[in-house]
Amino acid sequence: MANALDTYRLNLGHYPNEQEGGLDALLKKPTFENERLGEKWQGPYLKPGTVLDDPWNNKIRYELNDATTSTGTGGAGGESAGALPYKLFSVGPDGQPDTDDDIKLAADSNDPNSTSAPK
Repeated sequence: MANALDTYRLNLGHYPNEQEGGLDALLKKPTFENERLGEKWQGPYLKPGTVLDDPWNNKIRYELNDATTSTGTGGAGGESAGALPYKLFSVGPDGQPDTDDDIKLAADSNDPNSTSAPK
């Protein structure tokens, strides 16, 4: 999913936001107010049939970091070196966010449950 998010950003100049459907924008073309922006969408960015659920049937969570949403550029200015401009995570088997069983994708993290972001 991280690779698909990066490809989306390369094509459109930003990561998918909530108005574009978040992770759903990787599977189906969002409705863009700007037609020229819509022409840049080259998806789907995930293989057909990809399910956006974790192994416990909870939705994979995706949130843009504040620096990304405020600049609208997918991370230019404001984010620290090595930090991802978004959060991508599973709430784990208990289905509750912010608990010890959460599984997170992170570039720099002290969290033992986090994995390194692909380079």
